[in-house]
Amino acid sequence: MRGCKMSNAKIFLVDDDGDRLMQMIETPFVTEENLQILLARYPDLLPGDQIDPENPRQWLLVTRELGVPGGIAEADRWSLDHLFLDQDGIPTFVECKRSSNTQARREIVAQMLDYAANGIEYWSIDRLRQAAAETAGNRSKSLDEEIKRLLGSDEGDVEEYWKQVEENLRFDKVRLLFVTDNPPKELRRLVEFLNRQMKDVEVLIVEIKQYLGEGQKAMVPRVIGMSPVDKKPAKGAVLTEKGFMEKCPSEFAPFFQKVIEQANEKIFSIYWAKTGFSVRKYFPFFNKYASVIYCSPKGEFYFYFAQLPISEKLAEDLRRQLLSTGIFKETGKKTLTSTLDIHTLDKANDVIELILERITRIAENFSEDFGSIDGK
Repeated sequence: MRGCKMSNAKIFLVDDDGDRLMQMIETPFVTEENLQILLARYPDLLPGDQIDPENPRQWLLVTRELGVPGGIAEADRWSLDHLFLDQDGIPTFVECKRSSNTQARREIVAQMLDYAANGIEYWSIDRLRQAAAETAGNRSKSLDEEIKRLLGSDEGDVEEYWKQVEENLRFDKVRLLFVTDNPPKELRRLVEFLNRQMKDVEVLIVEIKQYLGEGQKAMVPRVIGMSPVDKKPAKGAVLTEKGFMEKCPSEFAPFFQKVIEQANEKIFSIYWAKTGFSVRKYFPFFNKYASVIYCSPKGEFYFYFAQLPISEKLAEDLRRQLLSTGIFKETGKKTLTSTLDIHTLDKANDVIELILERITRIAENFSEDFGSIDGK
């Protein structure tokens, strides 16, 4: 068909002596699998210097074909082509499509949004870490050493890095990349629109042209869809307890100090991040931690259902109980948010005690049918 004819665009290589010009002709990828394999083998085909010229993105491949569940108790429903992490722990979702695949026009956008929404909701940090370890092991490499390479320092703190990954997932700070050899204009418009409108989610196209000639192969990547105002990754050191309290208004500091003390007393774990701290509980049945509370020095704290391995009924009972206290509002399918003021501090203290007690009981009495304990 005339409309599908390649433009036969060319690039030229000059030999070392400058005596001969080698012609390289633009050639489509034979299969999407070819493109996927190249990207897994050579992550720099995602041009990190174009995504962030001031601080070029570096990449760690978590895995190819990462399963994405459609619910907390469901098997994987979809499969993401690649998941990468950058040096700021930002999960980067990658889907590859050849231009000849008409799905690249609209369906791929809905598909990617499904992957992102459900991956953020249901992936555990332990699962991602295990997948990354297996990928590194298959290449005879150590995951910890790969992360230190990514961070550009032999002294890089691996545990803090994974805490940052978890924080980015929790606050929907991710990057979505559509990789193709010739993006159609419909996809460009959708991506440019999404990237302008979405605050924390960066949405981009990476066009990768392949040129072949005289036994040589050249790849030319280009980023499409950057918004006029660059979305820079969060920078800065992880907070400490002292740093958190210094940032916190004096009237709220005693509340957050009590949260930390009560969490430690009830054998919860405190994890410090760049913008606050999370309170996590270990669930022996699943051999995993779940973050349940996140505190911000701005005077906000959040309760999360996303990582709790409990039944929908128990989650709904807990949601109703917390909403009935009058200090929360729903800010997402799995998130309740409370903004403190001097009138709600006493109630907030009671609510924190209630949350810690309920989560402790769930963790201690958890049974195999996903949380069928007494919901009182």
